[in-house]
This record gives sequence, structure tokens and C-alpha cells, in this order.
Amino acid sequence: MSLRIRGRHDGWGLAGTTMAGLLLMTMVVACEPSAPPGFTESAPPGGGAGSGAPTASGPAPVAGKPTLTMDGATANIVGLGQGKSPAFDLPAGTAQMTVSACISSTVIPFVTLYDANDTKLAIVVEPTYKLQNLVGGSYYVDVAANPACVWTIAITPG
Repeated sequence: MSLRIRGRHDGWGLAGTTMAGLLLMTMVVACEPSAPPGFTESAPPGGGAGSGAPTASGPAPVAGKPTLTMDGATANIVGLGQGKSPAFDLPAGTAQMTVSACISSTVIPFVTLYDANDTKLAIVVEPTYKLQNLVGGSYYVDVAANPACVWTIAITPG
């Protein structure tokens, strides 16, 4: 006596399952933010932001509570994981934003810049980004990153 199992046979079998798995992995990896090819970290003006570690003069970052220091007109923000920065002032015009890659994964965190009215002005996923047409006033950043990610951001007017 033989046992016959009925079912749909699409002709793909194990090869189809393997292909579907590889396709899914490719899509997940492609959606991860990362530094462009050839990018190497370097400290921006204000120091420390390229290393992915807190500055020597600052305390160790606390998860969800970024710290802000001002070096002249430059806003330096350090954080661990995701979090919203304290407010800082920028003059009207342009500013250069430099974002460090996470030391734990070498991935650039997602940074969203808001004005004092909670208006979303920019979403940054690049190591450097030129902010243009700033009206001046109070701003803050909201950062989305891996919980183990220590990140730094320097925003320099001009």
C-alpha cells in the first residue's frame, strides 16, 4: 500500500523557499540606513562627534536623554539610543549638520529637525547635511537609533 499526499505543487520546492528567504533578507538589509561607501568618521567642528563616544568633558550618555552643549554658536548633542534633544538656538540662514555613525553598528541614526512650533524641517540620514533657509530661533532634534547606539550631532551655523 502506498500513501499519496494531495496538495499544491508549484514546482519551486526548496529552491523557492530559499529564494524567498534571500529576497526578504536583501530587502531588510537594503532598508537599513548606513554610511555611503568609502565614508570614514571624522570629528566635526566642536570636537568628538565623529568618534561615536561622549566627549571627554561630558558625562556618559543616558538612554533617551540626549545632552546639549554649546560651543559658541555650534550646538553639540550627544545621546544613546533614541531621544529628543533639548532646544537650541540657530540664527537665520544656513547651518551644517554632522552626524556620527553608531559605534556599535556603524549605522547613521535617523535625525529629524524640528522648529519651536514642532514643524518638521528635515529628516537626515547622512553623515553631513546642509540645512538651508533657516528662519532663526529655537530648534530641537529627535533621533531614532538602535538602543545600543551612542551618537553625536554637531550643528554649526554658516
